[in-house]
Amino acid sequence: MDNLKTELLNGLSANPMFIPAWYRYDEEGSRLNDICMEQCKYYYFHRFERNILIDIITELTEYLKDSRMVVDLGSGNATKTMLILDKLLETHESLTYVPVDISKDFLSKTAANVKTIYGNKLDIQPIGEEYMVALRKVKTMTDKKIIVWFGSLQSLSYEKQLDVLLEIRNTMQVDDKLVITFDVTDASRKDIIELSYLDPEGYSENFYLNSIHRLNREMNGNIDVSKFKIENELVANTKSNNCSYVNVWIEAIENCEVNIGKLDLTRKILKGERLYLNEEGGISSKHTIAQFEYLLNKASLGMEKYWTNEHVGVVLVKRQ
Repeated sequence: MDNLKTELLNGLSANPMFIPAWYRYDEEGSRLNDICMEQCKYYYFHRFERNILIDIITELTEYLKDSRMVVDLGSGNATKTMLILDKLLETHESLTYVPVDISKDFLSKTAANVKTIYGNKLDIQPIGEEYMVALRKVKTMTDKKIIVWFGSLQSLSYEKQLDVLLEIRNTMQVDDKLVITFDVTDASRKDIIELSYLDPEGYSENFYLNSIHRLNREMNGNIDVSKFKIENELVANTKSNNCSYVNVWIEAIENCEVNIGKLDLTRKILKGERLYLNEEGGISSKHTIAQFEYLLNKASLGMEKYWTNEHVGVVLVKRQ
């Protein structure tokens, strides 16, 4: 059994059951995520992230101007990274651009679109892998590089955030730079946060349920979403060695039985039982600056400079 099937089977056999959050990011999931970010008025992060990047781009790129390679972790449609590319290309004739995305189909479209926009100014080297595999490939690239990780860290559990940061640290040469955006929304704003990640217009729901639809389609499953209701909850955490996060789940409104043919799994689900759409430790993390600095330090990384607005932090990171 391959790794994907093993992870799915482990999650669906657990108590409580879960589907890993990354599983929703196939080509359709990436498309739905873009729609959610761009059209959902309740989803604040994307707007505030773009605003702060525009506000600080001149100052930020002063720290990055000697680099000739941009590695884009979780590149999506690359619109935010283009802000950095545009600014660097004011003083560079050409750059190497390495977009990384788990959805190979979506990545190929992004790479083609970026090529259309920039032509020969960019040498585009896409990597369609999950972070750990991609970073091991990036480590072999010796050019002085900028690694950008925009809006994706918060989609991982705290433990996986640390794992990826450790791998990034191992990938970085001494003069490389890392730029991360993350959610600094105060956990006391529970209503705003929960609406942002489960809006009444259904954008978030469509995105989350893509993991169910993909499971049914690719793994020969029969989960009937009409027999479930979708809910979420913010879990606040003030400890320095953790963060706040959101849990998302579907809850059975009647007893049912699900079969996932390609996993050889049959499971009865009782009314009121939950199937989480993320791993333990949640998604959509919220960090204070102190929590984020603690996380970086655990990965032997240091905070060189940071900027914040109401909802988003941008941090420039160096190796320690």
